[in-house]
Amino acid sequence: MLCVYQARDGLEAHVVADLLQQVGIAARVQGDLLQGGVGELPAAGLVSVWVDNEDAPRAREVVEDYQREQPECAALVSDSSPVSSAGFLAGIMVGFFAGVLVMLMLLR
Repeated sequence: MLCVYQARDGLEAHVVADLLQQVGIAARVQGDLLQGGVGELPAAGLVSVWVDNEDAPRAREVVEDYQREQPECAALVSDSSPVSSAGFLAGIMVGFFAGVLVMLMLLR
């Protein structure tokens, strides 16, 4: 057995394993249950996808196709600027006073 993919998490590993199985390559996910032992901390490098030695070249081609189709992380970030701390504080204050007004109206 050879490792053909190191996944970020168990979900991604199972997606890759399912892609391999769709093209007739038997794949095994290892390490996906280890993430629960870490708790809430992010654990990297624990989950991997393994295939038989003779299927490894074809599996690597499928994995490369999968990786090419994934969006870049920078493309997922919007072009809008993040909310400034002053804007955030102003939003909190508006929400607080709106809540107070609604409560006063309900209590009358």
